[in-house]
Amino acid sequence: MYKYNLVSAQGLPALLDKNAPIVGLEIGVSEGETSEYLLMLCPTLTLHGVDPYINYYDWNPAWGMLDQESMYPHVVARFAPYNKRMTLHKLKSDEAAPLFTDNMFDFIFIDGLHEYDQVLKDCQNYYSKVKEGGIFSGHDFNAIPGVQKAVKEFAESVNKEIFFIEKDVWYFYK
Repeated sequence: MYKYNLVSAQGLPALLDKNAPIVGLEIGVSEGETSEYLLMLCPTLTLHGVDPYINYYDWNPAWGMLDQESMYPHVVARFAPYNKRMTLHKLKSDEAAPLFTDNMFDFIFIDGLHEYDQVLKDCQNYYSKVKEGGIFSGHDFNAIPGVQKAVKEFAESVNKEIFFIEKDVWYFYK
């Protein structure tokens, strides 16, 4: 079996009803390991991924410029076996938000730009897109202070308690 080193949401499938149709969204697809993992473990999943595939500097300056542009064709090829269940939107998350209707998703997983302002904006832009009872989640809660601050503030604003699947994967139900 394929070894997944960069899967951000290994515990997420355990929270999903894999016998029912599932519609999900991942913000910040990058190399696509998390998306592919979810598609493999959840055969009823239809997944949307949002990532602009532009080069950028993320939260860790030691990484330097992240080359996302050259990664895009490889990610498209990775998802070819799932073309009926995976739609990749090559857009910034702010640009993609209007494409999706309220109450569209059974889960949303936020792992995009790890800056406080953007994480908070992603929470604000996408929370309405999760169905009542759906899972609103993301990555890097304990690893990046700005992510933690944004998620805590947003969860408080919608009166939700934050739970954890793994050390850095947060979630709550809508």
